[in-house]
Parts: sequence; C-alpha cells; structure tokens
Amino acid sequence: MEENKKKVTLKDIAARTGLSVNTVSRVLNKKPYYTKEVEERVTTACRELGYIVDMNASGLRSGSTHTIAILFDDLINPFYSYTTDIISKRFEECGYNSIIFSNNGRSPYVDYDMIRRVVARKPDGILSFLEPAEDMVDFIKQTGIPFVIFGRDGSPYGMHGVDADEVYGGGLAAEHLLDCGYKNLAYIGSWHDVKVCLDRQKGFEEAIAARGAAVDPSHIVYIREKDFGSIIDTLVNDGVDGIFCFNDVIAFIVIEAMEQRGKRLGEDYGVVGYDNIQFMMRMPRLLTTVDVGCGDFAKAGADMMLHLLSGEEGELPSFRSAHRSVLVKGKSTKQ
Repeated sequence: MEENKKKVTLKDIAARTGLSVNTVSRVLNKKPYYTKEVEERVTTACRELGYIVDMNASGLRSGSTHTIAILFDDLINPFYSYTTDIISKRFEECGYNSIIFSNNGRSPYVDYDMIRRVVARKPDGILSFLEPAEDMVDFIKQTGIPFVIFGRDGSPYGMHGVDADEVYGGGLAAEHLLDCGYKNLAYIGSWHDVKVCLDRQKGFEEAIAARGAAVDPSHIVYIREKDFGSIIDTLVNDGVDGIFCFNDVIAFIVIEAMEQRGKRLGEDYGVVGYDNIQFMMRMPRLLTTVDVGCGDFAKAGADMMLHLLSGEEGELPSFRSAHRSVLVKGKSTKQ
C-alpha cells in the first residue's frame, strides 16, 4: 500500500526502463531524437507504475504547458467539432494538447469573463472561433499568448486570423437562387454585428444588385436577435421563395419550420446553407450549401498557430487568397 501511495518520479521510470532521466524526460515532453522502441518502453513503464505528469510543475520549469486553448460560442454546430478534430490532431502531432472553452452561446465575442478563465489555465496559444470584444483586444495582446482568430478576419484587431472570402461565398448563394428562378429572396444571419455574418450578407446583396434586383430590408434578419417563429411567419406571409442562411444549422431549422407551415422544399421555396456539414457527417446531399473547404481551412488554422508558437519569421500563405468556396447542389433548391 505504501508503494502505491509513493509519488512516482522520472527516476523511477528511468530505473524501470534502464534509460537515463534525460531520455525519459525527452520522451514525455515529446522532444526529438528517440526511437519508437524507446517511446514504447517509457509509455509502458508509466502505465505500470501509474505515473502522471504534473503539468503545473512541468509548466513552471519549462515555461510551457504544451496546451492550446480552443474557444467557441457553442458546441452545437457540427462545423466546430469537425474542424476542431482536424485542428487538435494537428496540434497533438506537434506535442500539444487541446483544451476547449465555450461561452454557451452567450455572445459572439471573447469577453473578459471568458479570457480570464482561459488565461488562468496558462495555455501556450489560443485559437478562437470568436472575435475578441473591442475592449479585450489590448488585454489579450498584453498576455503575450499567441492568439489566432479562426474563420474570422484578424486585421481589424491587429491580430492573426485565418479566414475565407465570405463575400464571395454569399455571392455564390445569391447567384444560384436567382439562376433557379427564385425572385423574392431573404437572408437569415446569426448576429447583426459579426463581420463574417455581414460579409456573407454583403456578397448576397451585391450579387442580387448586379442582376438589377434587391432584397427587401425586412427580409434581412438575424436569428439570434429575433423570435424565430415570427421570422418564419413573416417570410411565409410575404411570399419569400428563396432563402440564404448564415450556416447549415440555421438552414435545417428553417426547413423544418417551413414544412410545419405546409411549404414544400425545392418547389414552394429554396434554401441555401453554408459550411456543407452534411459532407462532414456523411449525410445524404439534401441541402444546397456553400463549401469553404473545411479540411484545408482547419489545417490552415492549426498551422498558423503552430507557426506562431515556433517563433519563426515571416507570414504563412493566406487561406483567403489560396482557396475559393464552391456551391454544392442539393435537393433544397430546384435542379
């Protein structure tokens, strides 16, 4: 019993494996120059002896906790889980664990309460699906922790960001709805003051204007800020026949609500979503949607963070410049 209570040390692992303490330390900290056989010996000894790394003590010694924080507004959207799976695996390959934080849909921004909880865990880096609140920009910079805004433009904040051309994506949605013959169009966004939402809206409206038409201002709505039932009732009563949604989750919710009101998808009205989560989840291609290339997008976000942590000079190629979103046709619009 006493042996079980004794704290296992690196010296114990070294004695069990016949390796030096330095070699054991290199393996546990995922530093280079050891063989697979050596790694397996150390891992086996740790499991047999019940050794658990004290990350707080290790972080104090090395100045690194080998963790990267990933921030969301909620965890419902499969886009987050799909891209985070790719991102976290890339981090793990490079010796970093991921820790997840969510503000549970309270806000589209990283506020003080959230960043305080994150910084308290002393991550080596922060990758955020949320933009920082305006009064948090300087605070975040002063922490000295590398910060990457994923899926958002970082330039307005003087920060690093990995984003796509959302205006272009919104234009794809508008052009497709018009090509299908839909005439009375609407946009259902998320938050009215989030740039990525407004950029998709901008591309949508500009493409419609280029065809000599316009969107009724009352048909530009934000699902997070208005009763959803009243939104759908207004669109139905006004005879809206083509709807572009900020993301696929909203699109599926809209389809269900329209069905409840007796509207036939693809006939009475058409819907275009954004993100192509049906591909991520291996679902049948029901929804017409804009696909940004999420696999490459996620890799670009992970690589930006790893680049900052490496301390290397120079900038990585811009995902926005290198990739173009594509429209994926499904059954939610006329063929």
